Amino acid sequence: MSSLNYNSVMKDYIFKSGFTLSEVLITLAIVGIVAAMTIPTLVSKIQERQFHVKWKECYAILNNAFKLTVAENPKMVASELNNYDPTREFIEEILKHVHVVDTCGVSKDFDNNICDNYAHYKDYQIKYKWSGVANIYSRYTTLAGGKLNAYDFNKKAVLLKNGASIYFGGLWSGLTIVVDVNNFNGGPNVIGKDVYAISMTKSGNYYNVQYIEDLYFRPYGAEGTQTEIRGYQDCAADIGKTSGSSVDALYEAPGAGCSFKYLNEK
Repeated sequence: MSSLNYNSVMKDYIFKSGFTLSEVLITLAIVGIVAAMTIPTLVSKIQERQFHVKWKECYAILNNAFKLTVAENPKMVASELNNYDPTREFIEEILKHVHVVDTCGVSKDFDNNICDNYAHYKDYQIKYKWSGVANIYSRYTTLAGGKLNAYDFNKKAVLLKNGASIYFGGLWSGLTIVVDVNNFNGGPNVIGKDVYAISMTKSGNYYNVQYIEDLYFRPYGAEGTQTEIRGYQDCAADIGKTSGSSVDALYEAPGAGCSFKYLNEK
């Protein structure tokens, strides 16, 4: 074959083996559509995984603080018998063993929420930017999208060094610690996503706990918690009290059982 014929054949082969502009554009469009469909889901899963890791970290910090408090003060009175809230002394002893950046909650007399309606403060964008205490439950939703009407974390709040906000409280559920792993401004502020809870009260005696040594320390959904006893321990939007638009007790909120599930996942 002459060099002329050979070059002519090769040019024809190269021309026919390439992609047209329209084929390239169609391919890019398909790739873009697939990316638009999958990337948000991937990002969401990564974020949720980060929430779970942060929850484990916070639980370990608080559990260690609780154990130290029990060891040092086993006979300290843990709850106020009239309203089933944790006592000031109990909360303050636990906080001695964690790295607190800021605090917001009761006054020195422990009978008045000093950061009620925190946006009214001139410096709220600095000192109170991470949370408030009064009616804070109304700013959170359940995994099913319902509103909370639960007073389980209205006693005192602290901001930890790792960026999580921790709420102390209690009522029908007994003594409770609520953990917002990325604080309120971080969103999405949903029970079972970035918000988890710890029960500190024995299942059969959660109204009349007297001493610290009588407390448990278990994530909602674990055996013996009200979430588990009432059959709400699973982590799904349709598990829990979903019949109404609001939930009166945190242990029955859809998503409460996620506290145990994600704490024990590999």
